[in-house]
Parts: sequence; C-alpha cells; structure tokens
Amino acid sequence: MRLTVKLLRFVLFFLCFPLTLLFAQESIVYVAPLSTGFYHTGMVIPLSALFYKAVDADTAWRYKGRPNNRISGMAFHAPSKGKYMALATHTGVHQSFDYGKTWKVTSGWQITEVNHVAYDPINPDIIYCSSPYGFYKTVDAGKSWTKHNKGLQSINAQFVSSFIIDHSNPHVLYCSTEDVAYKSTDMGESWQKMGLRIRHIRTIVQHPKDAKVLAVGTEDNGIYFSRDGGKTWGKRDTGIFASTFYTIAFDPSNPDVIYAGGFQTGVYKSTDGGKKWKQYFKGLPILDIHAIAIDPQNSNRLYAGTMGKGVYRSDDGGQTWAFAGVKNGLISAIKIESF
Repeated sequence: MRLTVKLLRFVLFFLCFPLTLLFAQESIVYVAPLSTGFYHTGMVIPLSALFYKAVDADTAWRYKGRPNNRISGMAFHAPSKGKYMALATHTGVHQSFDYGKTWKVTSGWQITEVNHVAYDPINPDIIYCSSPYGFYKTVDAGKSWTKHNKGLQSINAQFVSSFIIDHSNPHVLYCSTEDVAYKSTDMGESWQKMGLRIRHIRTIVQHPKDAKVLAVGTEDNGIYFSRDGGKTWGKRDTGIFASTFYTIAFDPSNPDVIYAGGFQTGVYKSTDGGKKWKQYFKGLPILDIHAIAIDPQNSNRLYAGTMGKGVYRSDDGGQTWAFAGVKNGLISAIKIESF
C-alpha cells in the first residue's frame, strides 16, 4: 500500500511539473535607447533598437524593432500579452501586431519626434502619442491620427514631454509639458491646467494604488506631489541635492518606496512616500539617470538607464549597482513586463 502511494505521488509530480513551467510568468526587461553610443559626422551610426532579455536569465541582450531609430519610449497593450507593441521614435510611431516580429510606421510623415506613446488599456485600436508639437490620438490602430491641442494654448504647452492614463479611469489623462501640468477628462480631446504652477515638467507618474496621488519631476525645481488628483501640490525634497528629474518610479508592491533619477542625481530613494530621500550611486560610473524600472516579481531588483553608460542593475533595493548591458547606451526608457 505504501509503495502504491509513493508511486502515485511520483507520477503526479512529473505530470504537474511541466504544467508549472508552462504557466509560470517570467519577467522580461525591455530597454529603449536613443543610441548605443555617441555619434559625430563621418562615423558609422551606432545601433539603436528595442533590446530585451529575461530578468532571471544570464544571457546576451537580443533586439526587436527596427534598427537605427532613436527610441524615446515604448508601450505594450497588456491584455494582448505583448502581441501589440508600439515604439515612440524620431520618425514617428512604429507598431508591431505580432509580438515584435515585424514592424511598420503607423503615424504617417506628419508626426515626427515622438517622445511618448501609450495604448488605451481596454481598446488597442486607441493609441496616444506626444511630441514637441502637441498631443495626438488614433482610434483605428494608426490608420489616421488627429491632433488634440485644445487647452494647450502656448507653444510651451504643446511641447508634451510625457503623459499617463489614469489607471482607475481610462477617460482621464495627465500630461507634463514645457509649460505646466495638464489634465484631460475626455480621453485627450481637450486639456485643462492643474494646480501646479511650475514650468518645464519632464515626467508625471501616478501612485499604483491611490489614483489621486501624482508626482512630477521638473527641470529646475525638483519633485512635487499631489494627493488630490492634481488640484494642489507640494514640493518634497528633504535629502535631495539636485533639481532636475527625468524619471520617478513607485514600487508596485509597496508604493511608499519611490525611486527618482535625473541630471547628476544617481538614484534617489524614499521609503516614506517621498517625505525624505537618500541618494545611492555605488557602482554607477555616471550619475545621469533617465529611466528606472522595478521588477514586479521582486521589488529589490531594479534597473537604471544612464545617459552614455548603458543599463545598470541593483538587487538590493538600489543600494549598489552593477553593469547589466547595452554598453555606451543612452537609455531613454525601461519597462519590465510579465507575459
């Protein structure tokens, strides 16, 4: 009887083991570089493409996407499990409808210098992008685009550096501009100024659980937070000795932990929701940080994109860093996805 039970357990283990592997989610880190090296007239143009690798794999980086396009941002339509992908490049929006195997420009010649792109979280035919010339939207998967600058009156306001879709209501969008921060309640059709009156805003992010909490990084005035959906704002810079921030990242598992980086900053970290900050740079050869991403499967693991020295990785919550690849890369964006 005992032998029969042991044999049954042995058989069940090997029957279930392949299924466990089949359905296990694996984190993939994607890196978008403006370039993989500095360029001057007469030299071969450095490769620029969408690089990726499994977070847990000790393998070389691979790339997908059209090479030699300066990539400033990327987007994945989450419900499609990576089937629909988009890149923001200097030649427009490039899209893939087959998991990145093939790509095509879907924004036409009128839209160039795209710095940010995002899918509507429900409908992948609705895509938004921004540029120094304004905010654009398509509702037919890129066949046609319309510009939506209503409310973005000045030239500075039309320089939209980044934007986000409210995770609690996809009809609400927020954008950062050279003017101030703006909000849309009609899926980007029109825009209204929020309460912050600081100019030259480089990035805007949202708390992963509390949709009313927003944070922005500015060119000259550090980091500001709002806890009422953008009506009022306050500066939070205790422990910060820098003024220019290009990236802010909330830890999805513990949003009181926040990371930020920018010009000559290294990586700043707060463990109390942004009230106090501490600077980390051990292992970083350069302090210019334009992108930070946190592994949703392991919040102690994060990646930082530098301007000129590639990608660096930390496995201890940002305290120490080690080179992770894309040598000499000017890294503009990093995403970690689990498909």
